[in-house]
This record gives sequence, structure tokens and C-alpha cells, in this order.
Amino acid sequence: MNTDFLKGKRLLIAEDDFVNQKLITHSLQSTGAHFDIAGNGQEAVDMLRQGQYDLVLMDINMPEMDGFEATQIIRKEVNATIPIIAMTGWSSRTEGDKFTQVGMNGCLAKPFGLDALFKTLDEIFQHNPVVAPSTDKTVLGVPEVETPQVDLNMLHELAEGDIDYKTTIVNMFLESMPESIQKMEGFLAEKNWDGLYKAAHYAKSSLSVVKVPEMHALAGAMEGYAKKGENLEALPDALELFKRYFTQVQEQLAAEVATWKP
Repeated sequence: MNTDFLKGKRLLIAEDDFVNQKLITHSLQSTGAHFDIAGNGQEAVDMLRQGQYDLVLMDINMPEMDGFEATQIIRKEVNATIPIIAMTGWSSRTEGDKFTQVGMNGCLAKPFGLDALFKTLDEIFQHNPVVAPSTDKTVLGVPEVETPQVDLNMLHELAEGDIDYKTTIVNMFLESMPESIQKMEGFLAEKNWDGLYKAAHYAKSSLSVVKVPEMHALAGAMEGYAKKGENLEALPDALELFKRYFTQVQEQLAAEVATWKP
């Protein structure tokens, strides 16, 4: 897709996950756009107060201040007209309506590829409305499979043949996921549902490019259970299945990376 429309544009990316930060900035590097990173909603608000931007890519679930609260403050106190695009794994009609209600101009449903990113940005800068996703997403009753499937199509697309880049992303995934699992186990043992909700969200974010649909669905289920305080008795089994899937995925990824070496 022609990205000339992005040349010279100043974008603010509000995203707390380091892997997602790296992926988005990698995607934008060749477009001629200038971009800054905010690690949470409060940082995004502060940076908008201090500088001029043409658009904000706003993650919804962030520490300190989430994307909804940040957008409300921006609209009331900072800038009533700057385009703000939500980035989220949520996709229900209710949540889609909330994006509009708080003043967002559109939504990118994670995980998204380059085509979706550039198409959304093009539509915004051409002043065409972007319709938020309306398909309901089920987070309960995630089916169990014998072997999870690893999907690296997005990683291959983003890397554009750069083997070192692909290897770095896979290694980051393999190093960070055990930490996320350990945190989820700790919060589950403590019955710290808010901590578990946040840890499951981070785990889900890590699965946005190294895509394992079964693990992504389980992380989303655990996130939803913990956040709402519902079906808490299902969390131990969900986490055990998540851990088993990751063990299988480690083996698949090791075999895949070995084929990239010259």
C-alpha cells in the first residue's frame, strides 16, 4: 500500500507492551512518519500537552491510566479534534460503542497487520470514518486441542526477510512468556484477581505477532474471568492448559528458527 500520506506526520503511540512498541515502530520506520512512544495513558496526556501530533494510536489496557480515561481527558482538556485510534483485543458491540462515546475515531483490533494499520491511518487522514469492530468475541468455553498451532505469517510480513529481526522477536517471546506464567501463578495462588487480570493481559499482548490462537484465547479468557470476578474456579485449569500449550510451542518455535539459519 502507498504510504506517502504518512510522510511528515507526527504520531503518538500509547502502548505499554515493549514487543508491541517495537512492532509498531518497525512498521512505521519506512513511511517517513515521525513517532513518539508513551508507556501509559498518563504519559500520553502529558506528551500531548507539551507537543503537537497529528494522530494518536491508543492502547486500551495500560497501567497508571487506561486508554479510555486518557482519551476522555484529552478530549476535555487537551485536544478535542486530534484523531485517536484505539488498539485493543476487544471487539464486542458494547465496547465498540464505548470507543465512540469517549471520543475515539476508530479501532484496530489486535493483532493487526500492516495492511490494516495503513488502511486505518489512510482512512483517518482522508477524513473517512472508521467503523469499530462489531463482531462479538467469546472468551468463555475455550476448546482444548491436542496440539496448538503457531502462526508466524504476521511476523514474516513485518520482518520483510530480515532473519535477525524475526529471531529477536521469537526469542523475546520465549524469554518473556515464562515470566508472565510465573506472575499469573503467583497472583492465582494469592487470589489477587486484579494482578492476574493484568498479567493475563500482558501474556495476551505477547501473542499478537508470534500468534498461537489457542493460547491467545486462553489468555483472553483468564483476563476476562479475573477482571469481572466471574468463573474464578475455572482459572486453575485454564492456566494449566496455557502452560502445556507453551511447552509445545517452545518446541515448535525452536524447530522453526533452526530452519532460518543459513
